[in-house]
Amino acid sequence: MKCPKCHSEVKEGSLYCDQCLTEIPWVKEFNSVETLMEKKKLEDPKKNLSDMHKEPLALGASVKKRHLSKLLGRRRKGLIFCVFILVLGMFAFRQLHTFSALYQRADQAYRNGEYGKALSLAEEALDKKPSHLRANLLRAKILEAEGDFSSAILVLQPVVKQFPDSIPAYRMILRLLSNENRTREIKELLRACSSPEVLEACSKYIADAPKASLLSGTYTTKQTVDLTAEGKTIYYTMDGKNPTEKSLVYSGTISLPEGSTTLKAMAVNELGISSDVEEWEYILFHGVPDPPKIYPEDGNYDKRTKIELTVPDGCVAYYAFDEMSTVDSTEYQSPISMPEGYHEFYAILKAANGEVSEAARREYYLEY
Repeated sequence: MKCPKCHSEVKEGSLYCDQCLTEIPWVKEFNSVETLMEKKKLEDPKKNLSDMHKEPLALGASVKKRHLSKLLGRRRKGLIFCVFILVLGMFAFRQLHTFSALYQRADQAYRNGEYGKALSLAEEALDKKPSHLRANLLRAKILEAEGDFSSAILVLQPVVKQFPDSIPAYRMILRLLSNENRTREIKELLRACSSPEVLEACSKYIADAPKASLLSGTYTTKQTVDLTAEGKTIYYTMDGKNPTEKSLVYSGTISLPEGSTTLKAMAVNELGISSDVEEWEYILFHGVPDPPKIYPEDGNYDKRTKIELTVPDGCVAYYAFDEMSTVDSTEYQSPISMPEGYHEFYAILKAANGEVSEAARREYYLEY
């Protein structure tokens, strides 16, 4: 081994150099900063002292740089991981808030009886697809389950207009209207419906109008009328007024009186829904008609005057001046101008059965 200072050969085991008395390090050197500096001195003896002081600083800076690099690498990985988690969370949130996901969650909540949660989810789904049929039906079902029939009807009213062939939509709104006793709206809704399939499926909400066994017309013999409306209550009138549920209840054959009769009838089904009103006009004469009524009364007149006759339905009037009127006389169709001077006026009625009334008579004197 050589002396580290003078480089003279040293005997093995000697503790000091024989030439310069420098201590001999027999233990292997560690690569400490001081050792490295000493090696640099031996390798480059001309290197100035200032450079030798800079080297340990550079070495320390290198160590710090490696440490900083590792620290930045760990932070970069952490940042990338955070971004990944954020993107994953956003994706998951978006997937949970698609229309399909919202609708399915709303439907499940409805089935579980969580109506408040179900309604909130259904409305959020409809914000994405306002015209979706099933989502609107689900919203209406939730409102119905909560007992809010009016709001459910408001949801369904535009739905049946947009989907006029949807049987489920019609069935639901008709059921709700029936629960609310809004029978007039049921009739209007079904009257506006043009789908035979819907009308067939919702037939229990339709009340068919009654039918009469006798057609409208003029008859010369006694007549009776039977009304039919299967499985329904029939209400009717014979004075020309529209029937209500306070009118006469049909319970058997109706005998028609002599003269003119307007028969009106409607049916009400088991749900309390009324039909349209049907109307029949009957004129019945099976005897001799009474003489016609003539206006004005007998008397003297000093201005232009019209003569009028009252003619019952099913009869025809005939008139004549200054002679007895017959069926060959002038047929009365409109008021007649009274002629000047003195005149007798005669009028008769002929009924549909061919019977002729006695003549009615008036005396008039007109002078301007």
